[in-house]
Amino acid sequence: MPSTDFVIDPADPFAAVTHAAPYDYYRRLADGPPLRFQASLDCWLATGAAGVLAVLAHPACRVRPTGQPVPDTLAGTPCGVIFAELVRMNDGERHAVSKQVLARALGQVDLARLQERAMHLANDYVPGSAAQLNDAVFQLPLFAMADLLGFAPAQWPALAAWTRDFVACLSPLSNGEQLAGAQDAADSLLQGFGHLLREGNARPGSLLASIVAETDAMGSGLLANLVGLLSQTCDATAGLLGNAIVALRAQPDLLPSLRAAPQRWPAMLREVSRNDPAIHNTRRYTADAVELHGVRVPAGQMIVVVLASAGDAELGFGHGRHGCPGQSIAHTIATACLQTWADALQRLPLAWRYLPSLNARIPVFSPGEMK
Repeated sequence: MPSTDFVIDPADPFAAVTHAAPYDYYRRLADGPPLRFQASLDCWLATGAAGVLAVLAHPACRVRPTGQPVPDTLAGTPCGVIFAELVRMNDGERHAVSKQVLARALGQVDLARLQERAMHLANDYVPGSAAQLNDAVFQLPLFAMADLLGFAPAQWPALAAWTRDFVACLSPLSNGEQLAGAQDAADSLLQGFGHLLREGNARPGSLLASIVAETDAMGSGLLANLVGLLSQTCDATAGLLGNAIVALRAQPDLLPSLRAAPQRWPAMLREVSRNDPAIHNTRRYTADAVELHGVRVPAGQMIVVVLASAGDAELGFGHGRHGCPGQSIAHTIATACLQTWADALQRLPLAWRYLPSLNARIPVFSPGEMK
C-alpha cells in the first residue's frame, strides 16, 4: 500500500488521477471558485459540486469541440467510425434516439438475476495472486456484460481482449503500437456484433434482444453503440472494483462487518463511488460563450470538469444528459465479484499503484505485505 506520509500535492487535476493521496488537493479545489482558468494547462477547470454540475448541465458545453466530432488521430479509421456514433461522445438530435433506446434497455435489466449470474462467473475466476486479480478486475465485468448481451462463453475471452485493446484509442497517452492494436480490435468487435446480429442469435430476453427490437430507431449507430457498452464497462467498472478492494485493505474492520451483514455491500460500493471514484474528470468544450457562476467562458474553450472534487455528489459515472445509464449494472457486477472473492482477497498480500491515465483511477496490484 502506498504511503501517504509527506506526500507532495499533485501538480494539476490530470496528475491527481494517479496520485497516492489526491483528496486533500481535490477538497482545496472545491473550496476555490467553481470556474477558473488554469494557465499551466491552457484550459478552464470546473470544480466542486457547483462548478461540475453547472458545466455538465449547460447545453453549450459539449463533449466534443465544434467541427471536430472525431479526434484527428482517429479520423478515417475503424475506431473513428465507432467514436462518431457513440452516444456518450456526441451531442445533438442524431444521437438522441439511440441514447433513449440504450437507456431504456439498460433500465430493464433484471439486476437480481445479473448479480446471481455474476457471482457464478466470479466463482470460476477467484484470484489467487496479484497478477490474477489485475486480470480479473477487467475480465469479469466484461464477461458479465458479454453474457448479458447474449454472447456464448467461448467468445468472452476474445471480446474482453478486443475491448481492452480498443479503449486505448480513447486515451491521449496511447502510443502508436497501442493505437494500431485499437484499430484491429475495433474491426473485430464490429464483426463480432455484426455476426451475432446476422445469424439472428440474440438470445431471447438478453440485453441485445431488447436493443435489437428497436434496430430501426438505432439506425447506423447500432453496432458502434453495442461496442460502446463493452468499452464503457471496461475502465469504469475495473476502477470501481479495484478501488473497492483498496478500501477493504485500507480499512481492516470493513470486510468482517460486510461478511456479517452482506446486505451492506451495495452501500459500501456507493461509498467507494463517492470517496474514491473510478473516473476523476471529463472534458467539455464551449460551443458558444457561456456564463457560469459569474464567470464568462468564451466559445471554443476546453473545460476540465473535475468530477472527483464534487464530494458527496457521487459523479464518477457522470450526470445529466451524459450520465451513464449502466451505473446500476456496474455496481451489481462489482458487488457480486467482491462478495465472491472476499475470502481470497483477505488472504492475498497486496500493494498497489495506479494505471497511467488522465481520467480513470484504476489500481494495479502487486504482491505486498499482509496487513
